[in-house]
Amino acid sequence: MEDESRDDYSTSRCGVVPRAERRPRWHFTALWMTLVAGFSFMVPGFQMHDGGYSLAATAGLTALGYGIYVAYAMVAAYLGTTTGQTLGLLTRAIFGRIGSWLVSILVLIPALGWVGFQAGVLAQLWHGFYGWDHVQLITIAAAAIMIVNNLLGFTGITMFARYIVTPVLLIWCTFLVGKFLLTDRDHLQLSGANSHLPYWVAVAAVIGFAMWGNEPDVWRYGQPRPWWPLPTYLSAGAFFVMFSVAGWMMANLAETANRFGFTVHYSLLGAFWLAFLVATISQIAINDGNYYEAVNAGQNLVGGWSRWTRAYTCLVLAAGGALAAWIVNYRITNAWFAVPVLLAITAPSATTIMAVDRLVLSRLFGISRSLQHIPAWRETGRANWPAIGALLIATGYGAVASAILPGHALYATPRNWGPVPLESWLLAGVLYLVIVAALHRRANIRAILAFPVTTVDQVRRAHVPVMSA
Repeated sequence: MEDESRDDYSTSRCGVVPRAERRPRWHFTALWMTLVAGFSFMVPGFQMHDGGYSLAATAGLTALGYGIYVAYAMVAAYLGTTTGQTLGLLTRAIFGRIGSWLVSILVLIPALGWVGFQAGVLAQLWHGFYGWDHVQLITIAAAAIMIVNNLLGFTGITMFARYIVTPVLLIWCTFLVGKFLLTDRDHLQLSGANSHLPYWVAVAAVIGFAMWGNEPDVWRYGQPRPWWPLPTYLSAGAFFVMFSVAGWMMANLAETANRFGFTVHYSLLGAFWLAFLVATISQIAINDGNYYEAVNAGQNLVGGWSRWTRAYTCLVLAAGGALAAWIVNYRITNAWFAVPVLLAITAPSATTIMAVDRLVLSRLFGISRSLQHIPAWRETGRANWPAIGALLIATGYGAVASAILPGHALYATPRNWGPVPLESWLLAGVLYLVIVAALHRRANIRAILAFPVTTVDQVRRAHVPVMSA
């Protein structure tokens, strides 16, 4: 834990998680179940209820969105388990220096936005429970304080998840759904006046809520086998669907706008001290994951500075999380949709490009780069412009198609563009592959793709003849 608090294998100095530090599958299952559960994960169920979807349709939409997410997550997890590196460190060898900076920023911004959103949910919960005023101030303060577990690195966030959060949330949500089915099953039919939530908007929202974007960061502690993470994702998926369904149930049953408060009365028998416990620990656990993503991206940017430690990155990002809490909750419309969908477009598109680079280029064109060594900034190639271009185009398409750009009205026109996050990932990967296919016969293709610069001394130590690039 002392080593992880200093660095957590997040810089080029010691960025590969050694095999001796890999964790068992149950460790990840407990962690991932906390990352898809909590009061905030009832929001998709609320929105689908209000959008006119039945309970069965809500469950189906949630399962579909989560299934699309898992298709991406398995690839992202494989990158992490086989290399032992964070997403940010992987971008150095593949995207080059400029591309790595860009991807890290694209990870930082939505991750901190998600920190702010979850802190806002917690402040609203406290306000609903106890009528606490100064919600805005509480939101900002909560966002900053939630960095605490990340000061202890990966072990810090997983211990909190394994021993405290997962058992509490599993018991609570099971009781809530079970009580509804036993005592209020006559409310299974959709009731109330409902607006129209476009089908693919609902699916994109589910993908966004399921998405973390830092899957390599977490799974680098796992075993390097292709299908090894699947049981964890399936177990967490059942939990994810259950919380979305629970949200629909509470929305259909509640006769008040304060649905979270109604949920407490309904499932916790009005015990607001217990509600405080459940809500607080679940939201802290969720922001553990958000901050972990942001911290590792920040470490890629500044972690290599002399005398800089991971704790300093945490403190800087705590201030960033507080600022994001103010912006997301009080300056952005439809933040419940815009923030998660932005995260579902940016980092996964970059991950898809890296998967194509690692798994496809060598088979089709004989272009293969080693990811065993993490290049320092002085060794990193300048820019993989084909990868950067593909990423920017895919991100731009996703932002336009999902209507999350400033000034766009989410429901102004039917959004029938399909599952936009999935389309963005595929667009990024296909564009990168097409561009490389057009350029792969160039003599300087390694320079174009920003292969790390290998010094003569390094080559001699490895007893490898110097090759012209």
